Parts: sequence; structure tokens; C-alpha cells
Amino acid sequence: MNIEELIKNDFLNFNNKKVKEESLEEYLKSLKNEELTRFAITQVFVDEDYSKLFKIKNLNNRPKKYIIDYILENLEVILRSYIKIIRINEIDQLKLAMNNNGKKLDFNNIMMSLHFVNFLKVFSLAKVEYNKKDGSIKIFMPKEYIDIFNKTLKDKSLLAENKSNNEIFSFAESVIDTYGIITLSELHEIFEYEMFKIDIEEFEHIIASFNTYEEFYMYNYDEETLMCNVEFNDEDYALDFYDNQKGDYKKYNKKDYQKIADGSYAKNLKSYKKFIKYLDENYEGILEDLDTIDHFVVFDYICFAQMSIENADKAFRNNIVRILEADDDEIEELLRLVRDIFYEYPKWKKRGNV
Repeated sequence: MNIEELIKNDFLNFNNKKVKEESLEEYLKSLKNEELTRFAITQVFVDEDYSKLFKIKNLNNRPKKYIIDYILENLEVILRSYIKIIRINEIDQLKLAMNNNGKKLDFNNIMMSLHFVNFLKVFSLAKVEYNKKDGSIKIFMPKEYIDIFNKTLKDKSLLAENKSNNEIFSFAESVIDTYGIITLSELHEIFEYEMFKIDIEEFEHIIASFNTYEEFYMYNYDEETLMCNVEFNDEDYALDFYDNQKGDYKKYNKKDYQKIADGSYAKNLKSYKKFIKYLDENYEGILEDLDTIDHFVVFDYICFAQMSIENADKAFRNNIVRILEADDDEIEELLRLVRDIFYEYPKWKKRGNV
């Protein structure tokens, strides 16, 4: 079993409760108060209708009937808000799930689909059943949800807003991945330099809306907000890490930021090509599983090494044996080669400089 299969099974084993067809009322009643509340309040963040915030901020402490009544009164508005923050590449998956409601689904890209399935689960937009025996996934959502989603997915202005929101968040995400930790105002400045002018409050609001699910880590820094792509042990550690970054931010173009975020930036490095050549020469057929190697070996090491090369080395030695049959000497040579990739890679501590 490869690493991708392990992650798939670990994730989906937590989503293996059998689902059945339910009415909207039955569906809502089966959810816990905190699940109902999370589903309901996302609309407030996305639509920035803060006039409603006072009314529902203590929703979780209300009787379940009160929460359900609120949801039923605002169902279309709430569901429309999710279209504004769903990933563009997951809209087709949403359509597939709706068209095959309660039936087995076959996703082409399981890792991308896990993100989508988790999106549905986190916000209680659907119930998910994973059958470990045949690896099938079933998704059930109430008919009323499907009717509203079908209508909203024909709304061109809503889809245009989704596209714009995705573009803004994806760029912000790639910049945060490049530097590891950065203040919101610095992030906004880089965005305007590479993309287009946008009011900082609108910019912050879009990021916060996506962040109800994506979950960047945020820490207070004087009167600023630090945006981080990793969780620090405590806030002081995050502040120290930011204060100890060296030099000015190395500016990249839009495409390079995206390549750094998705891990493909490394593929143009000489050290990466040496690493791949070594794999090809010593492990027959290994390049057929190159996506797994990239994701769970190269990119995983780079992320660990940004914080601690010592910890990255330790994790590498523990994990590589799950992918390759390698003796101690081969493991140390593989480690040397992947470490060389990191040495050529943009460093968080150097603000993106090598």
C-alpha cells in the first residue's frame, strides 16, 4: 500500500457511517448543535452581513429547534454563500455528487476529492459513507440542497464572484506558502504589486471567508495579523520566527509563486533532476509513481526543513521505508540528494531568498 492509499484510508475510515435517504427535517435533526451552527454562520462571514452576527453569534447555545428554524428561514442565502468559497475545480465534483446522490461515486483524482469530501463534511453540506471493502464513496444531501445548488450554479454573477474570490485566495495562499509567515499588510502589498488594486478590508474579508475552511494559522503581531501556513507551538514562537526572518522579501512572479505552492518549482532545479536520475537508475519503475514521490518525499521534506533540517532528516528516514525498499546506505544517499533540493529552494527564514 502506498502513502496515498494510507492517507485515503486513514481519512475515509472516519467517514464510514452508513448514510440513508432522509427528509430535510430528518437530516437537520440528525446533526449536532455545533454542526448546525457551523453550517449556518458561514454565510455571515462570506456575505459580510454583520447585522445578523449579533442575532446568531450565540446560536450554538440555543435549542436545536431554534437553530433549525433559523437555517430553514435562510437556507438559500446560506447555501449560496458556499458557492462563493468552493474551489473552482470542485464545482464539477459538486455537480457529480448531486447527480449521483446516494449512489456510489468514482472520482478520478482521489486526493483532490478528499479535499472536496472534507469540505462537505466540515460544513455538514452532505453525509459521506466510505465502504472500505470496495473503496466506494457515497454522498447524500437533502433534495432541497440539490435544488438550491442547481439554481445557484446557473447564476453567472455568482460564478464570476466565485472565480474572482478563488483567484485572490489562491494567490494569497501561494505567497504565504513561499514565505511561511507574513503580515496581512505585506501580503496585500505583494498582491497589489503582482495582481491588481484591491481595498485591504475587502482583501482581508475574502481570505477570512475561505479561511473558515482552509484554516491558515493567524497570530496577533502588534496591530498586525500574521498569516502562517503552519501551526507554531505557541504565539511567541510564531512572533520570534517572524522577527528572525532575514533580508527583504524576494519577489517572484505570479507563476513562480504558484509553482512554489504546488511543489512544481523544485522540478526545474538541478538538484531535483539529480535526485530523479538516481531514483530512475536504482529503482525500476519508480518514476511511474512520481506524483507520490514528489508529494510525500520531496515536498514533505522541504516543508519540514523550513522549520528544522534535523527534524526533516528524522522524518525522512522514518517515512522513506514506507515507499522504497532501501538499505541504510541508500537511505542516506537519498537524504543527501533531497537535502540538496532544499538548499536550492526558497527559504522561509530568508523571506524567499535561497
